[in-house]
Amino acid sequence: MDRITLPGAAALPDVGPLELRAAGSGRLLFVSLLLGLPVAANLFTAPDAPTGIRFLLAAVTCAVMAVALPFLLIVQARQRALGVLVRLDPHGVAVGDGPTVPWRDLSEARTTKGAVALIPRPGVELPVVPSAAPFSRPERRAATYNRRHGSPLVLMPQALDATQPQILAAVRRLGRIPLGTE
Repeated sequence: MDRITLPGAAALPDVGPLELRAAGSGRLLFVSLLLGLPVAANLFTAPDAPTGIRFLLAAVTCAVMAVALPFLLIVQARQRALGVLVRLDPHGVAVGDGPTVPWRDLSEARTTKGAVALIPRPGVELPVVPSAAPFSRPERRAATYNRRHGSPLVLMPQALDATQPQILAAVRRLGRIPLGTE
């Protein structure tokens, strides 16, 4: 019997590593289609040809959908191709295919502005979490994260498949490093 079928399994602590993947933009793609399709359908199926502002709005919506939907599909495909972005296990934090950063190299985990920043000890260089966003530069993101959060290794639950409490619980359980807030 496993954790899913075991009665009362929700009360058991997680004992394995936490693997974080990109959350994906599937919902954004679906909402775009849902909002844009009626306008585009109106453009092509109206009994009387739309004119003036109705035509302009429908044409602009069609143009935006023609550009945005392939863009979102590419981003989603790239996110899935990245696989596991971050792995938290008893040995430390592994980012992408890089080496594992041992827990002893981290001084604390800090919650800042809806994110979890893993703060390095002095002299330790941390990697930045890979991104599937086009035109994203890791060096620029690392500098921005350092300025905003105090570390380049920032885990943003809204972009990952885990919640902030799940990430903090894994850090507390696996890393045994202090947790702080900004």
